Amino acid sequence: MKTRSERVAETLRDRILRGEFPAGTHLQEIPLSEAMGVSRTPIRSALQAIAAEGLLDYLPKRGYTVREFSLAEIETAHEVRANLEGMACRLAAERGLTAEQETEFEDILARGDRILAKGRLEEMDRLPWIEMNDAFHGLILDCADNRMLTGLIEQTYRVPLGSRRVIHWYDFQAIRGSHQLHHRIFGYIRARKAVNGEALMREHILQAVDQIRGRTAPPATETPLAERQPTYAD
Repeated sequence: MKTRSERVAETLRDRILRGEFPAGTHLQEIPLSEAMGVSRTPIRSALQAIAAEGLLDYLPKRGYTVREFSLAEIETAHEVRANLEGMACRLAAERGLTAEQETEFEDILARGDRILAKGRLEEMDRLPWIEMNDAFHGLILDCADNRMLTGLIEQTYRVPLGSRRVIHWYDFQAIRGSHQLHHRIFGYIRARKAVNGEALMREHILQAVDQIRGRTAPPATETPLAERQPTYAD
């Protein structure tokens, strides 16, 4: 069971990764403790833990500020994640799937299919989609059954925009194309085509880099900011 400090750190980390606290924001213990309804002690422990992960900068007498990540750092995180999750696909394919694992993959993919069957993106489907996507990638790691690899992949999630829980919820065709890759990746793992699965997973993750580059460049037409930002799970 997680301690209160761990739960506070998890919540605060997610809020930073969602962009609620932009780069350079000064995080103070008292306002945070009041906003989160906890004492300053777990807030202090959470800030220390998140700073150790590299998401916050600390200066004596000035406290903690949200660290700024360059586009190059975000791209690097995706490249590392792409190769590591590609490896996870290869290991899963080499090990082979149990009947129960195949059924679980099919159930996860069916959840995504039902959302896409509407032919449009709706706000009410955003969180179910994030959970489906998270479950798909998480199941691959479970099937790979390599604790060290899982730990390394989770490190890449701690760079803003690097997590598998970051979904670019604004383009139906892009979302549908991403889910089509989910189906193909599963097909390769089930058929034990390890090399194909590894390569396709790398392609799947690196597509997000192009989407991020597209949003960091000035838009050709005036587009509401909300439509150009990724969506994070709570």
